[in-house]
Parts: sequence; structure tokens; C-alpha cells
Amino acid sequence: MTDLLPPVSSALLGTGRTEYLSAGTGTGLALAHGAGGDVELNFGPLIRRLAGSRRLVGTRYPGTGASDPAGDLDVFALADSLVAALVREGHERFPVVGSSFGSAVALAAALRHPERVTGLVLTVGFSEPDAQLRTVAAVWEALAAAEDPAVLGAYLISMLTHPRLLAELGAEEHGAQAAAVGAGLPVGGLLQITAATRVDLTGRLGEIAVPTLVVVAGADRVVLPATTRLLGERIAGAEVVEYPGAGHAFTEDEGRLWALDVERFLDGHGI
Repeated sequence: MTDLLPPVSSALLGTGRTEYLSAGTGTGLALAHGAGGDVELNFGPLIRRLAGSRRLVGTRYPGTGASDPAGDLDVFALADSLVAALVREGHERFPVVGSSFGSAVALAAALRHPERVTGLVLTVGFSEPDAQLRTVAAVWEALAAAEDPAVLGAYLISMLTHPRLLAELGAEEHGAQAAAVGAGLPVGGLLQITAATRVDLTGRLGEIAVPTLVVVAGADRVVLPATTRLLGERIAGAEVVEYPGAGHAFTEDEGRLWALDVERFLDGHGI
């Protein structure tokens, strides 16, 4: 059974109506979620592990939660909003943890605000879209146009779920989960995954000059593992950890291991 999250509060930031969530007490830690994801969904294991020692703050992208669906989804604009939320919470310097598309946002934050970002954790991330990610975005767009959220939900489950767990799903449970996922997608999910296909940061990876942890999922079916490994190859001094059997969305056990690895990295570098 999954442990409950610590209390999470929300607030709106600026005139563009960007919602951000915060939890915990201590030094600041910025959280950049994935396309179609959310702060609690993508970072639950980390919030549970670190809320006693860190103030975890993550913005919701346009079209997620109460954030303005017409907001700018360029990674540098998203990075600016995330940094502004941390500063509003009283944190001048902080590391950034990104998940998937959020890893590109984290990179943009380090590039745009080098005086504030002290380290990066790039989980199942990319600096530009690969063929697999472009295909996922194209299928998402086609299924959304067909206005069948249950089929879209089934597709996303097939891409995100660990193969072992997928094999254990009976037809009735699979159908119920597909309907729930399709109905629960944020209104901005499609725009966010489309924005992910426009990321173009590979040429700037050599500019990253802070401690960086790259987390690779060896069985990822959304972002190719080789694409994430490229971050570790192009960022000077980056540390790489790989979970060979993990998919794009971690299981509960993988999530706990990931949170422990993130904690060790942050503490090891004193950031």
C-alpha cells in the first residue's frame, strides 16, 4: 500500500496564473513534472522521503490544475515560472529535479538561471525528442482527435506501465484503468507533449556546470534509454544511474529506490 503524501499546499503565481504546489520544510528543492503529468503524480516518492528535510516546490504547467491553459509552454518560460515559485517561497539557490519533459525544463532553468540552480537530477529525460517520443506524441494527438479517452488511456497505460504489471492486468481492470487515465488527463496534456517535441537543447549541454545526476530507465517505451544516456555523456561530470527493468513510470519499489538515490546525490554534493 502506498504511503500517504505529506500535506501539500497550492498557490497561484503572478498574473499569468501559474499554480504551484509545495510540501515539507527545509532547504528548497524545485520539481519539474512531465508532459501530461503533475507534481504529486511524478514526485510522490520524493515528497514522501524528503518532506522532513526539504521544502519541495513544483509548478503546474499550463493546462494542469489551475494554471492558465493558454500559458507559454516553451521550456525557458516554464523554467522561469519554476524559479519564480522557489524565490517566492524564500529560496535563493536550489537544485532542480526533472521528470521526462521536466528534465528539459530543469536544463533550461540551469541555463537561464545559473546563479540560482545548484544541481540537476534528470530522470528519464531528453535534450531533444527522439523518434519514440515523437511517435508517442503523434499517436496521442490522433487518439485525442478521435475523442475516445478510454482508448487514449489504454495507449498511455501500455507505454507507461511496467511490463510485468501490464501482463497481470485482467480485461475488466484494464478497461477501468484505461477509462480512468483517459478521463483524468489534464486539459493541457496534448499541448504539453507537443511542446516536448519542440525541445532543442542538445547543443547547450556543454554549458551545464553544476552537479548532475542522470537517471535512465532501461525498459523505457516513451523516451529511448539511449536518449537519456546521452545527457550523461554530454554533461561534464554527470553521474548516471540506470534501472535496467524500469519503464518510463516507475513502480512503487522503483520509486522508493529512485528517491533514495536522489537523496544520496543531493546530500553527497551538499546541495
